Amino acid sequence: MDLLLSLLGMAALRLPVLIALAVSLVWVVDTPRGAIRSVALWALGLLLAGTLGGLALNIVPTWLVQTGDYGNVQMLSYWLRGGHFALGLVDALATVLLVWAMTRALRNRATPAA
Repeated sequence: MDLLLSLLGMAALRLPVLIALAVSLVWVVDTPRGAIRSVALWALGLLLAGTLGGLALNIVPTWLVQTGDYGNVQMLSYWLRGGHFALGLVDALATVLLVWAMTRALRNRATPAA
């Protein structure tokens, strides 16, 4: 029961980001097809994968501690740090792609006549 509550607590911490990604996805899907939309969808997909991957990486040590397997937690710490670093790179790439898409979309807008 304690493990389930811990897992639900971790998921609840990621809930605002997941809601923001879902709203963003609805907005982007409703735009006309094109390269900018594709890049924005890829960026949102990478952000979603990074968020869910971070959740999974946080679940592993919690699960091992709850089962009393402390030796494996110490052994996995290097792998988990590497995983968090990789997720950081994925988040950084997704952010750059999303800003690129926003910049392209804003530059393509017709400037209003003065």
